Amino acid sequence: MQEDHQKTGEAGKASASAKTSIVTVSPARSNGGAAAAETPLLSGTAPVTDARSLGTKMASAMDDIFSDVHSQESDEVTEIRHDAHHYNQSSTLGRAFPERLLALLVTLIFEIPVLLMISGGSDALCQLLGRHRYQLLVGFIPLTSAISGNVGLQASTLTTRAISHEHVTPRSYMVWFAAEVGAAAYLGVGMGCVLGGIAFVASGFDWPFGVTIFVAQFISVVTAGVTGTFAPLLLSFIFRQDSGKWGGPLETAIQDIVGSFAMVIVSYHLLVLLGHDAPVAANDRCGGRG
Repeated sequence: MQEDHQKTGEAGKASASAKTSIVTVSPARSNGGAAAAETPLLSGTAPVTDARSLGTKMASAMDDIFSDVHSQESDEVTEIRHDAHHYNQSSTLGRAFPERLLALLVTLIFEIPVLLMISGGSDALCQLLGRHRYQLLVGFIPLTSAISGNVGLQASTLTTRAISHEHVTPRSYMVWFAAEVGAAAYLGVGMGCVLGGIAFVASGFDWPFGVTIFVAQFISVVTAGVTGTFAPLLLSFIFRQDSGKWGGPLETAIQDIVGSFAMVIVSYHLLVLLGHDAPVAANDRCGGRG
């Protein structure tokens, strides 16, 4: 009995010792598990931190870029305002000379091809149409020129105003340009239909003649919209010049050259293509007597 009691005591001590060892080991395992659990978290935090750092650097770089662009745009607007103030303070003679006179002389030089086309390059057209219809077509030249010039003036004025109000910038000018050219195309169709209808009636219901005037008017108006919009953008953002003074040669001259070319050269080939076969009376032939 005494031996059994001794064995029982030893078994109890061994059990207590085992419990103690379990209790002692468990915190170690718990700490080890915590450490193991913390290790992946710490290893996963580094990429997140790097990504945030990279994003911060990229955002800072973009801010610097846009800040530089905005600063450049502000300098351009300031320069335009300075030129406007300088012109406002100029005398009457100073407003006329030298820049505005020089711009007019450049326009005159650019307009010389128009003189040559109308005076010497339209004999074949006169022979094709006859004197009456040829005079009628020449009479439409100032009409198409006035209409296209008005479209160019509208586009130039609206673009200049948009630049001064910072609605158009070096970053957004293509959007504005595309919208204005699209508007000019719509205007060209509208006014082409009106003038084409007038030409159709005035020519004695000669439909090829009416279509020719429609096409010529459309080409003139679209060209005016392109040059009227492009000139202020080019002069303000590229050459840093006053578009109010130097827009004329680029707008007016090109509009007149293209418009006259459309009315004289394109009209002749278009009439031939459409098979214009309206009879020309003997007394209506170019060079004949009325």
